[in-house]
Amino acid sequence: MMGEVISCGIPYLDKIMGGYFLGENIVWVLRPGTDFDIFLEAFLTKKKEPPFKTVYVSFDFPPQKILNRYEKFFKPEDFILVDAFTFGKGNSDRFFQSFYQGETIRSKPFRINCIKDLTEPSEFIRIMNSLQEEFKTDIACKYFFGSLSGMQELWGERDTLHFFTFACPKLFELKALAYWPLVKEAHSKSFLANISYITQIVVSLSFEEGNPCSLRFLKLEGRPSKLLNTTHYYNVQEKDIDFVNPLEPAEIADKFGTQKLPGLEKSPEAHPGFLDTKEPIRIGGRIRDFRLRKNLSQVELAKRLKITPSALSQIENNQSLPSLPLFIQIARFFGKSLDSFFAPEQKKMEVKTINQ
Repeated sequence: MMGEVISCGIPYLDKIMGGYFLGENIVWVLRPGTDFDIFLEAFLTKKKEPPFKTVYVSFDFPPQKILNRYEKFFKPEDFILVDAFTFGKGNSDRFFQSFYQGETIRSKPFRINCIKDLTEPSEFIRIMNSLQEEFKTDIACKYFFGSLSGMQELWGERDTLHFFTFACPKLFELKALAYWPLVKEAHSKSFLANISYITQIVVSLSFEEGNPCSLRFLKLEGRPSKLLNTTHYYNVQEKDIDFVNPLEPAEIADKFGTQKLPGLEKSPEAHPGFLDTKEPIRIGGRIRDFRLRKNLSQVELAKRLKITPSALSQIENNQSLPSLPLFIQIARFFGKSLDSFFAPEQKKMEVKTINQ
């Protein structure tokens, strides 16, 4: 995964995490009162030569609002809007459909794919597959999926998770960059835990009345774990984000005029709090079952995966999780889809797991 480093558009965050590596998926966990749009705009509009293709998927807002915001930043050939709002949350309302009639649609500045059948994910997945096929060869792409919470409103938790489980590793292999925001309170702990496991980066934005906004990295794959322990405080001034050194409480209080700064101390955890759930991720039993069906010993499979038998044993016993590249390698070896590893184990398998 190491390779070209891409800016997130905010120098302060680039300095902390070293920018993004091609292929990374970034999940943003949002709390009420936080302004995610400024982080998104900084990411999508950061200039690079040759320019990225930008695929903007909207479940939450009508196309006119998006075009009004981004028209000035992109050439027509560099921005593709996937409209999953008009016939989704927009309820096929004539007002929203009027965007596709007469002079309005003929004068549109960008290419638009409007999805009319959103009763299930199949049509949406077909459109996304066609775009990924179109841009898979030597074309750098940024994707925005707005949002996972909007998807869940249409399709429910299970289908949304299945789409993410499929799409995230595919974008990783295509060396695309993708932003996936979600509203924390809209999802179960199990959903959040599975999303966090699959993606490479998780960023949390929080806000409390009378205090500055705060940002915390909940997952940073391939970076030092110490980066997960720090809360970064910031204020938004028009379109500028003003960060302050989180290790200087007096400076923060003086800068933002507040003494109440929850979470300033370092957290003892080095992983997202929502992973502490009664519904742990258990894919080890599925890997063990697929291995036994092929009549392979742990030693034989470990050799083919180029890992130690001890490491494989820990994975199968749910004592550790494989990295995303290793997970993809395992799925390819068995010829299985990634979501098949999250399916409930059948009783006849009688695979024992270790409680976490």
